Amino acid sequence: MNILDRYIGKTVILGTLTTLGVLLALYIFMTYVGELQKVGRAHYTPLVALQFTLLTLPRWTGDLFPMAALIGSLMGLGSLASNSELTVMRAAGISIMRIAWAVMKVALLMMALVVIIGEGVASRTEQYAFKMRAAALEKHVSANTGSGLWIREGNSYINARTVYANDHLGGLFIYEFDAAKQPLKLTYAPEARYHNDGNWLLQEVSQTLFTKPRITTHKQQEMVWHGILDPGLIDVVAVEPQGLSSRELLRYIAYLEGNGLNSDQYRVAFWSKLASPFATGAMMLLAIPFIFGSMRSVSMGSRLLAGTLIGIGFYLFNHGLGQLGVVYSLPPFLSATLPTVCAIGITSYMLGRIRT
Repeated sequence: MNILDRYIGKTVILGTLTTLGVLLALYIFMTYVGELQKVGRAHYTPLVALQFTLLTLPRWTGDLFPMAALIGSLMGLGSLASNSELTVMRAAGISIMRIAWAVMKVALLMMALVVIIGEGVASRTEQYAFKMRAAALEKHVSANTGSGLWIREGNSYINARTVYANDHLGGLFIYEFDAAKQPLKLTYAPEARYHNDGNWLLQEVSQTLFTKPRITTHKQQEMVWHGILDPGLIDVVAVEPQGLSSRELLRYIAYLEGNGLNSDQYRVAFWSKLASPFATGAMMLLAIPFIFGSMRSVSMGSRLLAGTLIGIGFYLFNHGLGQLGVVYSLPPFLSATLPTVCAIGITSYMLGRIRT
């Protein structure tokens, strides 16, 4: 049976990787065309746009994998069905569940691959891609705000107008308030650099103290400042939640909740990342009912069309529900995992109907 498992697995893997390659090629084309609109600004060249596009591929590989797994499994098993190889297997006494188990072994391998890409590769390349693009555009900031990077620490609000690198900031404002939200102190430094001892060295510092009955200002050449703002946190804020690893997401969620900020968007991303491998497995097994169920007599093209529509539908449902969950304050765990739970439930039901 090991020979049979390897043969089925090789066919399914080839179909999945082929489909994934086509989907990623479409992503490269559409993303690169969009990035070309920025060419000509500062030092942003077509080569930098291509590098940015390629560096974001690992994250999109994880996002597109469930869809590729379904279509690729349909292609692989469909080719076996078209060549009557599945019919020969069934005539030799091999059950559908035995064939499904061979596919499941491949699914487990693919699930592990999704985890490795998402946790070990995607977050690093995504962060580097956004910093590289920001530097080429001379924006020097990768936060989604027109006034730079904003961080909250207790009753203090930190604004860096320019982020040259994760350890080099420009235009740093530190607003400090008391428990009644009354201003206590404003610290401004045109430049700040992070040291390995965990402190920031501020240059040409100007401090304004809001004391009664008058406001006083004093200046100093250098000042050491220690706060929650560190290079790792800046890297996390610089990219979209989906591009972060689970560990980075947990760290930023803890920061947000520790400062009384809403963390739903990052919680949805965290649970979606955990559910993604299971979605991949469910999509691969969903191909079994298409081959042996009610669609066994239809053409290969019809199977692929149905699989493509289901894959696209799952992708839209998965990402759409996550965004709706953030907007309408749905439980992050529910909005992130419900599409995967539905996919597993549908797959289990359809497999149960054809079990022989």
